[in-house]
Amino acid sequence: MRIRVCNWNKTLHLPTTEEAKNKTRSRWIGACVLLLLTLCMFGDVLFTGSPRVLSDGQNDLASQFIYWRAFAADQLRHGRIPLWNPHVFSGTPFLGWAQAGVLYPPNWLDLVLPLPLSINLGIALHVFLAGLFTYLWALQRKLHPAAAVLSGALFMFSGAYFLHVYAGHLSLLYAIAWMPLVLTSVEGWIQTRKRCWIMLGAAATAMQIFAGDMQACFYTAIAAGLLAAFDLVSAKERSKALLGFVAMYIVATALGAVQLLASFQAASESVRAGGISYRFASMVSFAPENLLTLLAPGFFGDMFTVTYWGQWYLWEMCLFIGISGLSLAVYGALCGQRETWRTLLPLIAVLLVLALGSNTPLFRVLYHCIPGFNRFRGSAKFIIEASLFMATLAGAGLDRLLQSPPRHKWFALGLALAGILVGGAALELRATALSTNPENGWARTMQHVYMTQASDLPAEVYTDPSSVKQAGAFAAKCLFVAATEFLVLSALVILCGVSPKFVYVIGLTAIMEIFVFARSSRATFDPSSTQSPTLQAFLDRHPGDYRILYQRTPNIAMGLGKEDVWGYAPLTLKRYTEFMAFTQGQSPDSANQYLDFSQFHPLHAMLRWRYAFVPGTNGDRILTAKSVMPHLQLIQEYRVIHGRDAIFQTMTSPTFDPQQQVILETEPVPAPTPFPGKGTASVVGSSPGQLTVEADLPHPAILLITDAYSNGWHARPLEGSAQSSYQVLPANYTLQAIPLSTGHHHFQLEYLPAAYQRGKWISFTSIIVFLLTAGYYAQKNRLSVSGETV
Repeated sequence: MRIRVCNWNKTLHLPTTEEAKNKTRSRWIGACVLLLLTLCMFGDVLFTGSPRVLSDGQNDLASQFIYWRAFAADQLRHGRIPLWNPHVFSGTPFLGWAQAGVLYPPNWLDLVLPLPLSINLGIALHVFLAGLFTYLWALQRKLHPAAAVLSGALFMFSGAYFLHVYAGHLSLLYAIAWMPLVLTSVEGWIQTRKRCWIMLGAAATAMQIFAGDMQACFYTAIAAGLLAAFDLVSAKERSKALLGFVAMYIVATALGAVQLLASFQAASESVRAGGISYRFASMVSFAPENLLTLLAPGFFGDMFTVTYWGQWYLWEMCLFIGISGLSLAVYGALCGQRETWRTLLPLIAVLLVLALGSNTPLFRVLYHCIPGFNRFRGSAKFIIEASLFMATLAGAGLDRLLQSPPRHKWFALGLALAGILVGGAALELRATALSTNPENGWARTMQHVYMTQASDLPAEVYTDPSSVKQAGAFAAKCLFVAATEFLVLSALVILCGVSPKFVYVIGLTAIMEIFVFARSSRATFDPSSTQSPTLQAFLDRHPGDYRILYQRTPNIAMGLGKEDVWGYAPLTLKRYTEFMAFTQGQSPDSANQYLDFSQFHPLHAMLRWRYAFVPGTNGDRILTAKSVMPHLQLIQEYRVIHGRDAIFQTMTSPTFDPQQQVILETEPVPAPTPFPGKGTASVVGSSPGQLTVEADLPHPAILLITDAYSNGWHARPLEGSAQSSYQVLPANYTLQAIPLSTGHHHFQLEYLPAAYQRGKWISFTSIIVFLLTAGYYAQKNRLSVSGETV
């Protein structure tokens, strides 16, 4: 060890001077401002004891996440990792579908807090983190702390990000919150070559993986790769910088291996195995006309006053960062520091083109040539990344104003001109929309949107004269508001020439504007609305081991501890989905998680489907199946058939009886032999993902298990069992079968995918190594700061 004596202030720039202390203090103040904004936004649901949950009661949180989170928490409390969900889709992978975020640490609050409070706290935390990490990135880009606070506030409350609170997209909200930290780490590594940035970026990316939105991870990786590519142009030792970027994602992959491998295995059996169709992938592309949401987020409706009538969903189509934020972003692009706008401006353009999806020829090329683009739908989500870069560019604009406010009167003139033009457009739109001509330009615009077939609204919304006029008047009002904001901002810019302090007023105005927008778009719902006492009472009066179909609330069976033949999830098992589509007279080739049920089919008996609850205006109409098979069925007759279509054709033959015959795809070992007296089989213990079975057979037979098949199922012999090993085979294309020999059988059927087991050990080892390495660098940094070099 050697002692290094140096001039501390010049060499290490340690926080021993008043300047360094002020810099540190200002950073903490900025973070506290963002925290205060978060508390103002969500304080009423966090601290008032309100039972309400953030989000709209008709969207994903109410229909999916609230059930998934409750199920995951219950399983974790019992010491089980929930790999399998028996309650929907006749059984389906759970951890592998990822969006439940079972292994995501912030979700573990569900174990100790009431679920509504835990969800609300999680949403508030991640909105804050989205702003905080954007703030830190802006500081790293050497923006003034006030400008960095503005960037953080604009992104955390932007339409592209915050409206997903309304939609209830928890996994997306959580994963995207880490994106600014990933980008900060990428730039930090390229600029400084310090390994701590690689580790920080890997940790942030791993948190994205565990949060469960793989599309957000993929899009973040694209944004990070584009940012790295632009930064590498002017970087030294580019190969080393590139290797560090790749290493960051390799480390993140190792840390998140348990979730990634489980997800890849489940996806390989899902409806998205091998990719989704171009038609499905091209859905929810950003609509070009929605660029108007930069000026008026409610131009196509705002979900409260006027129902959103534009293409797809407002939370996928809103680019709003505020009129002040947009104006500052334009100013930052025109007058900001060269190293800022030359990176951010091209990135915004590229990301917006990617968001346009199928509206450009590029998407077809990406779909066919770039891995990943054929796995997801909803390219409009690229506007989230674009909004982050726009928010940062707006911070750069404010930073420039803070440097020299008196010299930019032309900016005020441009804002005033924009206000006049937008105001004129609003007057023209209002006159057109309120005209008596049923074929005016506004009516034709709404009809054009309807013809895209990208909206679920009824035709009357687009054709009824009163609805058309109401939508037009509201759009004009939104443009009037935008025009007013342009004019107010113009006046503030002029006042900056009188006193530079008015620059801070501009920043405060931008924050207030985006805050008011976010607060006005926030919704809550009563979690009790996700329950159904009537359904619960009916099922209690009719006990038994059977399944239902309840489409009004697709995942409600999870909350009731019952089982459903369908549900609501981003992915479903391909075999099962194809089978169900076939029974509804639809093509199995185009089957996906969206399926309309119109009939009972005789083959539904082997799913244990007893009741269907058909929604109606006066309540649910209850249909009862004619027959239902038991959970376990011993069968002696079998046929080996290859190919889905051949299996389906055989099963619909009048000679096929699922209680007497089973269709396999390989020869069973041992093979059953027809003989009077099948024996007995019963379930002696069960939990999600596990089934303990005892059976006594006078002759070999096939045990048919009326649960959905997945290749993650394995049967393990228990003490006293006649066989030393068991095969789990697909039966009747979508169920499970186990060949049994003569004698007594006692075995445990368990869903335990090999990919999960491998990933578990990779993640465990990687996390230990990561923590040890982080500790080493922390200790090394402490010694370096104290003047010692090892």
